[in-house]
Amino acid sequence: MAPADKSKPGIMACDYEIHANLPKQALELFALAQAQLLGIRGYIVREAADVYKGQLQGEGKLIEQFKHLVGTAGEYVAAIKEFSIKNLKPIQKYTYETFEIRKPK
Repeated sequence: MAPADKSKPGIMACDYEIHANLPKQALELFALAQAQLLGIRGYIVREAADVYKGQLQGEGKLIEQFKHLVGTAGEYVAAIKEFSIKNLKPIQKYTYETFEIRKPK
């Protein structure tokens, strides 16, 4: 097995869930802006009045930075009850082109 290339950070993927009491599109638009700034790919979808879910793809440190930015944003910090990351795993290549807001099914 060849040694890992340390010059190129690995791509990680994870599912996430945010419980927050915010106006309808406020968190979605904020998450979109932060993901675009960080270069993270994936999506966010509003599952219920106070539950958002999605997937993130990017360097592990950027995923952590995204979680920190969303969880500590001044205007949202009191409204966000929980931000959990699940199923964090390395992936070989991106499956999303960008970060997008999806409509609930």
